[in-house]
Amino acid sequence: MFENSLIKKIAVILFGVVLILLIANIVVKKIIDKGEPPKNREPLSGIEINNIFNAALKNYGLSSNWITKKKIKNVSDDSLYASYSVRVPKNLPIHLLILELQNLLWDDAVQVNSQEIISGKNTLLKLSSERHLKLAAEFYYDENAIREFGAVSFLVLDFLSDEDTKLNELFNTSELFYLVLSPSEHSKKIISNIDKSGKRYAVLLDDNITELNYKLDGSYSDDRLKRSIREIVGTFSNAVFFIIDDRSDLFESPKYKFIESEFSKRKITIVRKSKLASLNSNNVNVDNKFQDYMLTIQKKDEKILLVSADEYLTIVQLIPSYRKIGYKFIYPGDIIIKR
Repeated sequence: MFENSLIKKIAVILFGVVLILLIANIVVKKIIDKGEPPKNREPLSGIEINNIFNAALKNYGLSSNWITKKKIKNVSDDSLYASYSVRVPKNLPIHLLILELQNLLWDDAVQVNSQEIISGKNTLLKLSSERHLKLAAEFYYDENAIREFGAVSFLVLDFLSDEDTKLNELFNTSELFYLVLSPSEHSKKIISNIDKSGKRYAVLLDDNITELNYKLDGSYSDDRLKRSIREIVGTFSNAVFFIIDDRSDLFESPKYKFIESEFSKRKITIVRKSKLASLNSNNVNVDNKFQDYMLTIQKKDEKILLVSADEYLTIVQLIPSYRKIGYKFIYPGDIIIKR
């Protein structure tokens, strides 16, 4: 019992250290990126500071119901425009909210002062301009404050080129996604690189498989199909799941039930491609298409988005903003396995 308690305490301490280092890293990076504050900064009025304060909280997905106007004990000033009590989800560090305010007020003559009232629980924030307090807020963690946003995952197609430039860009991405491979010798050659990069992949079955070792065709005999299936499963044994193009001739053929049963015998999950969403952006208006897609995500949704490498490399730049609000970005396998 004592050992378990000790282990739990050590785990909590280590988690706290990691969290502090993460926040410190973000703060240092922001400061380095921005350099020295600009000169001749202009002061702001109470109403301007109030608008920026509420914008900062909105940027992190805080509900307006969690922000209450309230007098704070021992905090007063003739220029005080507003004071608030702010409930914060337990998985959102208060320091990140204060950092967001510092970023938004970087170009303005506003002093941002924060002080922990109760360590790890309550923080008092004061925003002043021209040496007068304009806004005060007391932040505190509340386990009942939960940011309810859905989860999205990505399957990435069309990344192979002669120089594999896009593939290398994807390998260097820290975001979560699966590559989608078509059974071929080219795909076989890059499996080891995928494994080394720590990425995962799924396999697409459709009419575009041309190499005889892997080809699946409705006109083939059962024995011929079995040989192809064994080759596909053996070569791509680390695939998390398989995808069938359910608009293909292969899917429509009488042999597909046999093919499906052979994969099922091997305990392999097959997902219908039509169940996956896509942007259809033609790589022109990816930002707008992705924004429209995210607006369809409800709080309990867990959806998989099928995108090209070009689309994904654009979306990667947008993900941090959505994650900051509260959206979750997870592996496709976490959704498929759950289902």
